[in-house]
Amino acid sequence: MVLMLTSIKKLDKYDVVVVGAGHAGCEAAIASAKLGAKTLLITTSLDKVAALPCNPSIGGPGKGHLVREIDALGGTMAKVSDASSIQIKELNTGKGPAVRAYRAQVDMDLYNQNMVEVLSKVKNLDFLEDEAISVESSKNTITGVGTKNNGVVQTKAVVICSGTFLNGEILIGDDVVRKGGRDDEDSSIGLSDSLIALGLERGRLKTGTPPRVKRSSIDFDKMTAAPGTEGNVSFSHPSKNLFETQKQADCYLTYTTPETHKIILDNLKESPVFSGRINERSPRSCPSLDRKVFNFPERDRHPMFIEPVGREDGPYGDWMYLQGASLAFPEDLQVKIIRSIPGLENAEFIKYGYAVVYDYFLPHQLKLSLETKKVNGLFLAGQMNGTTGYEEAAAQGLIAGINAARKAQGKKPFVLDRTEAYIGVLIEDLVTKVHVEPYRIFTSRAEYRLLLRNDNADLRLSKKGHASGLLSSRELARVEQKQIAINSALKLLKERKQKIDGKTISAHEYLARPENDLDSLKLDFGIELTGEVAEQLVSEVKYSGYFEKQIREARKLKDRQMQELPSDMDYSQIPGLRNEARLRLQEVQPSNIAQASLIQGVTPADLTIILIAVHKITQSVK
Repeated sequence: MVLMLTSIKKLDKYDVVVVGAGHAGCEAAIASAKLGAKTLLITTSLDKVAALPCNPSIGGPGKGHLVREIDALGGTMAKVSDASSIQIKELNTGKGPAVRAYRAQVDMDLYNQNMVEVLSKVKNLDFLEDEAISVESSKNTITGVGTKNNGVVQTKAVVICSGTFLNGEILIGDDVVRKGGRDDEDSSIGLSDSLIALGLERGRLKTGTPPRVKRSSIDFDKMTAAPGTEGNVSFSHPSKNLFETQKQADCYLTYTTPETHKIILDNLKESPVFSGRINERSPRSCPSLDRKVFNFPERDRHPMFIEPVGREDGPYGDWMYLQGASLAFPEDLQVKIIRSIPGLENAEFIKYGYAVVYDYFLPHQLKLSLETKKVNGLFLAGQMNGTTGYEEAAAQGLIAGINAARKAQGKKPFVLDRTEAYIGVLIEDLVTKVHVEPYRIFTSRAEYRLLLRNDNADLRLSKKGHASGLLSSRELARVEQKQIAINSALKLLKERKQKIDGKTISAHEYLARPENDLDSLKLDFGIELTGEVAEQLVSEVKYSGYFEKQIREARKLKDRQMQELPSDMDYSQIPGLRNEARLRLQEVQPSNIAQASLIQGVTPADLTIILIAVHKITQSVK
């Protein structure tokens, strides 16, 4: 599938221009165009749409929840991932439903092809292969995007999704081997300075990626196979079996050795992370191998997963990704380190690991819609907001794309809060908290994670997806029928009673007991439940008490959200506020008291003072 390039004319004007065609940019462009906005997607290379420059996988705890939510809202990532998967696994099956999640290993080439196919079928969407070098505005309102070869493209709204490309530098050892956001494409020069000129603040972060080695050079007999999960496991709704007619690919587990650690510790100064060449912060959740060895000297080994980059008969069939081995040592040391690991003694390198340092823009400068506070019509999404991960980027891109279209159409923003979606948790955390390292979503970040489960994303968000205009009426009807089936089954469980151990109890009470499951329910009550309804019911029944408690807590937070704060509140003039709270409140400018309560450095006493101040303002207006 080939994307048709657009020839830009001086009189061409778009509702929305999206800059960058990574995971954020693709979601933003598709959402905007589907909502009826005339949309242009600008990227330097259409061959590298939705690239997977690091791990060729989608999902994981928290991340998988985001992908399910993207699907429930009418987004794209889940379906493209399912169509490109070579393995899918359900994680944390021995734990409670709040932390269970899906993770898929995807074919890097197929993922690109499938996303291109989706993009090519979207109406109202044009493509321009060029470099965006500036953002144009007048009176703090977006007017256009300056390009390297096609002049200024006029537009009502812009979504910048530049990933790690803003002034990106790639390092191996202490050497900058390329000015780029990844090793196969140059960095963006000029766009970052253009955003600074608009009054936005930027910072600098670091990320990295492991080596890739040839599958044919690995001794898998020295490793442990890590297979996928059989059955109906998919990111898209309803859950389905992605591998009915084909075998899932295996991943493999091995471990570093004391020899590995000795090589690393003897050569720490050769790593740019320890030589002083890189001072930027990297994701704590995904440290480089040298950082892990240095930080945990008591451990004599660290796990490493060897993962396929594509199906064996595809263009990346001989590529294997070394998860857990992010390195930026000089190439000769990378070889010594990797060949000290069981199964990799004869590893042949396809690509060496490297580090990337890049500009990002401080996310407290954004509204919950992901529009900047200083410039009307300018939206930022993805890694340039200080996040890490394809899933976090895609979630932001979806919300930014929806809101850019709504901005161009004169509609109110579409916003999710932390009581209803992980996407809400992600965005509220970004705009209210201080971040000193790339932000990654985890289930632990969600206070109401029992309500925000992997298995109920469609029940939670499909109505909102349909109301936004992205989700079809047919899909909404499916979800409504699912809810009706769940309610009917719950009613049956409460009404059907049986004498168990001399006591009459309902099937609902019976299933709530930890020792009982669907098989014993069928045996003792004659009730057989299958499919998604069964999965949902087990969670609903066994954790009903906890659900009710979290629902009450979520309602309290909703009530606080109703207490709105003036957008032009001058917190420096409120007597009694502590200096730290005053500075952070002035910086973030929260839209309601619930959002103010999330800001680091703001105490309950500060919130009381703010409410008193707002009451005085309201009374003076009356």
